[in-house]
Amino acid sequence: MLDSQRLRLLNLLLTLWLSIMICTPSLAEDMALLSVGPRIGFSGKTPLLGKEQKHFFRMTDVAAVFTLPWSWPLGGSPWSLKTRLIASAGLLEAAGDSGLIMTVVPDLALSGWDGLVTFDAGAGAGFLSNDKFGVQDFGGPVQIVATMGVRVNPFSHTSTGFRVQHFSDAGLYGSSSLGVDLYIIELGYRF
Repeated sequence: MLDSQRLRLLNLLLTLWLSIMICTPSLAEDMALLSVGPRIGFSGKTPLLGKEQKHFFRMTDVAAVFTLPWSWPLGGSPWSLKTRLIASAGLLEAAGDSGLIMTVVPDLALSGWDGLVTFDAGAGAGFLSNDKFGVQDFGGPVQIVATMGVRVNPFSHTSTGFRVQHFSDAGLYGSSSLGVDLYIIELGYRF
């Protein structure tokens, strides 16, 4: 049963990756690196989603934001809807344990006033090299990631933002696993 759930998740992730790779070259715009920078995150005991967490988590990583080819202006307003991809790699720590954390999250961004402010939301996949932190068990290495955030770009090459990111196996590894919500502060260099 568990192997069939893992196979379904792997098929879903491969299908998502293949769809992005096939669709991107046929469109007029190219995929481009928008920004890169460090992020720090922390959790609380009471999450926005899921059950109460067993430990206080800390995260440090580096995230890269890529623009994807699809975007839509919203009439004559200064706002537009854009597609992006957020990729990150870093360290997750709790209860004296630590592990590598990597994410790939396709994202839909509402950007206004010539990119001064951006609201975004997305869902994707995460990988944990260690899925047990003290008594808290994530269930397995592959996690579903949901995120939403706000980013402000006060100067031409800088950005700062706040993000909420939820990691969960969505029941893939059984009902005893437990995810985590992270509250993330991010800085970025814009290209």
